[in-house]
Amino acid sequence: MAEKSSKTIDNSNILRIAANIVDAGDQEVVQLLLELQQKLNDAPSNAAQKLRHDAFELGLLDVCFSTLLNSDYKEVDGKWNSVAKIVELVCDICSVLQPDQDQDQANQFEQAVLYAAEVLLKVANIVHKDVHQSKTQSMEIRIEVTRAFRIVLDGMIWLVSAHSWLALFVLQAKSYIALLMSGENDTASTIISIITNFISIRPGICKELQEDDINNIMDELIYKLTTTNEIVIASTITRLLLTIIEDNSNISLTLYERYKGLKQLVNRWIGRGFDNALKQFIYILDSGSAKSAHEYRINHAATIIQSAFKGYKERKKLKSAQQAMTKLQQKIRKRVQDKIAKRIQDKEVEVAKRERDIRKRKDMLKSKERQLQALNAIPAAKMAEYFTKSEILAATKIQSVWRGLVARRKFKIESENLRQWRAARTIQRCARKFLDRLRSRKLQAAAKESLMPPGLDDQRRTELMTVVEKFKKQHSEVERSQEEIEEMLYDIEDILTHYWSFLPNWRRKQYEMDALVARIETETELLNEAPSLSEVQPEDLEKFTCYSQPIVRKAQEEVQADLKALEEPWWKHLGGDSDSDDDDLFPEFPKLRN
Repeated sequence: MAEKSSKTIDNSNILRIAANIVDAGDQEVVQLLLELQQKLNDAPSNAAQKLRHDAFELGLLDVCFSTLLNSDYKEVDGKWNSVAKIVELVCDICSVLQPDQDQDQANQFEQAVLYAAEVLLKVANIVHKDVHQSKTQSMEIRIEVTRAFRIVLDGMIWLVSAHSWLALFVLQAKSYIALLMSGENDTASTIISIITNFISIRPGICKELQEDDINNIMDELIYKLTTTNEIVIASTITRLLLTIIEDNSNISLTLYERYKGLKQLVNRWIGRGFDNALKQFIYILDSGSAKSAHEYRINHAATIIQSAFKGYKERKKLKSAQQAMTKLQQKIRKRVQDKIAKRIQDKEVEVAKRERDIRKRKDMLKSKERQLQALNAIPAAKMAEYFTKSEILAATKIQSVWRGLVARRKFKIESENLRQWRAARTIQRCARKFLDRLRSRKLQAAAKESLMPPGLDDQRRTELMTVVEKFKKQHSEVERSQEEIEEMLYDIEDILTHYWSFLPNWRRKQYEMDALVARIETETELLNEAPSLSEVQPEDLEKFTCYSQPIVRKAQEEVQADLKALEEPWWKHLGGDSDSDDDDLFPEFPKLRN
């Protein structure tokens, strides 16, 4: 609430500023206007509208006009920043000047807005001259002046967006034509973009302009297009000309008849980054109308597409023919290489066979030579015995080879029989299990049928009905009075109240028990997974560190007792010392006496 009240602006502030302006000097007027602009910006949206109306009724808008037209900007505090803020104040006040049903008030608002647009145009011309003169000054001053100039033009666009009928007045004004003619490279784009914004705000405005006005604008745009060396300005002008032709198609005929030879001057911009817009503009210059240019562009585009497609088809055919020829050459080369490789392989096999035969012959000759040498060394009396042993060895070798062949054949036959026998055993085992399952199912079905109770006859049914009726009489509902029912309800309420009062304590104890069990399980798991003492790392100690003071104290006492026991002599541990230690550790358990 405090923040909201601080932002609320009373009408007295506007009255105070208006009263002070009457007796103030030029510098003080500027400061008061800047203060007014700050007050309007800080005001909430619901109060700002009324404050702007009050400022207009008090004549503060006229004060802004006179300050902008009569002040020397170089002598004003803040210089160009102050001018820019006063322009914003003018646009802010004019934004609420919307005509009502009252005709006199509507005429007053219209005259004020028209004069505001005229003042802004004059201020723009004054600031633009200072932009031109600031080229010889420092960079900071140039940036400040250029920024103020752009703020003035933005204010003009914002004013036209609030009052679209002003666009026609601005474009017909001599001040804007003078501004357009005096625009240089660094400000021309900003000045030209005003026309584009006006067309988007008020479509069809080019049809409302007089022929002389539109010709003046077109002459200046064509002049800048043909004389400038800046790509940004040329691109902006080209797109603006296309926008104007789109807004008023009759201008294309004026271009065709009025500007002969413009195509040769425009062709120098081809390949500078805005070829699409430039080609469309050249089509309009060649055809004389936007419709003919559109048809020519479509036909030209169709020709390009057809030529590209035909070229694509021809290249695809050529590529497929080249691929086919390449594959054919690869197959022929591969076949020739395969024939050569086969011929070489056959020769190598034949050479290897010859070498193997020669080696066998050499080995046979060597073995016969060794036999002859052995025979020469044997006495004549033992020659018969030697031949007998040789024949026996040969016969033994032949028999072993034959028996091995017969054993391998027999093993092959026996392995096949063994495989068949195993397969037969597997099939028989599966068949027996299947038959056993069928037999067990039949036995179970027969047992169930034998356990089914016999059918009921009329006598048995009468007996059962008698038993049921007797049970109903014995266990019939007891009729209770209203007092007994209320007493039972009170008892039930007491039981439920006791249950619900006990339930939170029970749940809390259950949660504590579950948490304790989980903690014990976690610590048990940590102890089970604990590494040996030789493998313990410093970071493992954090897992087994306990922060409970009783447990820490108990652990310290046990460690001290163990250390003390280690320091004692061995004979003190004989006897019943262990019993006393056990009693200290577990005092709640009684001693086991023999």
